[in-house]
Amino acid sequence: MSPLPKTNYLSSFVSDAEVDRIKIKYYFDKGSHRFYARVVFGRKAQGPPGHAHGGAVAAVLDEAMGGVSWLNGYTAMTAKLEIDYHNALPLESENYVEAWVENVLKNKIQIYGKIVSKEGTVFAESKGLFIEKSIAHFKSMGKIPETFFNLT
Repeated sequence: MSPLPKTNYLSSFVSDAEVDRIKIKYYFDKGSHRFYARVVFGRKAQGPPGHAHGGAVAAVLDEAMGGVSWLNGYTAMTAKLEIDYHNALPLESENYVEAWVENVLKNKIQIYGKIVSKEGTVFAESKGLFIEKSIAHFKSMGKIPETFFNLT
């Protein structure tokens, strides 16, 4: 699997160039339809001493879940997001994100995600409800480069 080209998505809280905050690389497996990321939370993403802020963890999971939705053809927005935090996530450690579409019912997409260490420690798990919207809806929200809609 190759990393997704950065030209296909906009800078956000998660995916900007500030590597002292969050360094992330995205992947999409077309065979399994799952979205993956390799992530390192830097010192500017600190919450508890030496560990990632829960909001930063939630932002990474939300972005991955939105990514898996769009990459599977569902142009959707987060309606509800639940996070279960299992372990504090140490700063400067490489971890992995996985997100997948679990169920689709009309315009409602149920998506799951998790962040785990190389050794398999689960730091957080997420469950979300995403609502599909038209491309026209997103374009009406503001200027978006056309490459944004060519995600793979």
